[in-house]
Amino acid sequence: MKKTGIIWSDRFTKYNLGEGHPMNARRLDIPYQLYKNLDFHDNHSIVDFTPVEASEDDLLGYHSKNYIKMVKSLSKAGDGYYGRYGLGTGDCPVFPEMHESSCLIVGGTLMGTDLIMNDEVDQAFSLMAGLHHAFEERAAGFCYYNDAVIAIKHLQEVYGIDRVLYIDTDVHHGDGVLSAFYSSKNVLGLSIHESPQFLFPGTGLSDEIGKEEGLGYTINIPLFPGTWDDLYMDLFESIIPCIWKEYDPEFIVWQCGADGHFGDILGHLNLTTNLYNYLGKRISELSDDCSANGRLLLLGGGGYNPDSVARVWMTILAGISGISLPEFAPQEWIDYCKKTYQIDVSTKLTDDKLDPLKIERHSLINEANSQYLQVLKEELQEVGVWNQCTENI
Repeated sequence: MKKTGIIWSDRFTKYNLGEGHPMNARRLDIPYQLYKNLDFHDNHSIVDFTPVEASEDDLLGYHSKNYIKMVKSLSKAGDGYYGRYGLGTGDCPVFPEMHESSCLIVGGTLMGTDLIMNDEVDQAFSLMAGLHHAFEERAAGFCYYNDAVIAIKHLQEVYGIDRVLYIDTDVHHGDGVLSAFYSSKNVLGLSIHESPQFLFPGTGLSDEIGKEEGLGYTINIPLFPGTWDDLYMDLFESIIPCIWKEYDPEFIVWQCGADGHFGDILGHLNLTTNLYNYLGKRISELSDDCSANGRLLLLGGGGYNPDSVARVWMTILAGISGISLPEFAPQEWIDYCKKTYQIDVSTKLTDDKLDPLKIERHSLINEANSQYLQVLKEELQEVGVWNQCTENI
């Protein structure tokens, strides 16, 4: 059985953009409380690790010195605005310990890469991680430092990894990460997300496939609002396993945001915990079938309904670990959420399967997704990459 490291610190909840902001403390604490009450440790294959803050040298692996200096300065003040760097906006407000808590997230992601590369665990899951919208000199989309980019560069420079597969299933396009490696063939970036025609950040259409040496090494699969589990699985299976195996990555980084769940407050997809359990099992399985030899790092990503985030992440954890979740949520967790946050959470851990025929405009959704995929096929065939894989679309 695989050994899985869970990376967590109570200080992760300091990454709190405000009670009225979607990125607040409870959207993280509630999932962690469910993890604790599910007694995963009885399995003995799941081990907790506590991260430390990344150093400035770590941050300089991607971000500029001037940007880091401004984040630190505004963080110390606890307030302020610097538009050039995207700091102090509605999406990315300045808050106390902004720099320190962001460094802890980066430190957790780097810890995950090191644990895996040093054979201490087979796979690792950092719950507060995957801040995929941050750019070299700009905060965006609730993200200040891009831990995924820093970790990938760390894998390349410290461990000599030549082929990293970055897969992003957050409802939002993984723009910060994919743009960082848009000209590189040493990172295959796969992002499956709600169409940018309807959702932030407005990028990630299927004709965005990389450039220069990286042409064909960025794969975007946008989804029309309302997309449901079975349709998602069909799209995934139609192209991703084939490209994945042909690329033969040495390490997998998966940003597994929970905001595609139908209960999320920002996304517009109809995904259930059943889909996320499938993704956990399938991505873990695919990571075993290539040069990665099971090396899989999970980054929690987005999700802004604490109830659905908790159940999605635990479903994913169960999927990658080969564990079956109980049907009902622990009463202790239900009571904690009610007492601490005055929130009623689901009594069942898994969702009932949705009937596509009861989803409004289901024929339109199916057709729109087929069109997105057809554009991707044509773009990839034009540049002559992944030919065997595109034939099956």
